[in-house]
Amino acid sequence: MSIRCLITVLVFIAFDVGTGWLKALATGTTDSGIMRQGLFHKLGEILAVMFGYMCEYLFPFMDIKVSIPLALAISTYIVLMETASIIENLCAINPNLDSVMKRFFDKKELESEVEKDGKENESGNSD
Repeated sequence: MSIRCLITVLVFIAFDVGTGWLKALATGTTDSGIMRQGLFHKLGEILAVMFGYMCEYLFPFMDIKVSIPLALAISTYIVLMETASIIENLCAINPNLDSVMKRFFDKKELESEVEKDGKENESGNSD
């Protein structure tokens, strides 16, 4: 496993922080306490990825075998979490994006699309 996971997480964190700042400025909700808390959360995410790397590389010294790439699993979760936060920020910055983003990322919208596709497939298969 290379350093790519950590770099990817850092890029998504930076983009989330940037869009978060823009959201706060656009909505007039800047609060240093919330920003400080958010930065501690981001630091925790970075430390979690580093912990995954640490486990992957140091466990073998104690004959502990882990068959999953921990850093990759942790990084994937964090990147998906940051993606959701970035989408929320973008929609707050520009409400016109809300309907477009929900089309692709809203769970209820996705479920209704799946149901609609399922009904279309059922009607198409009955011929």
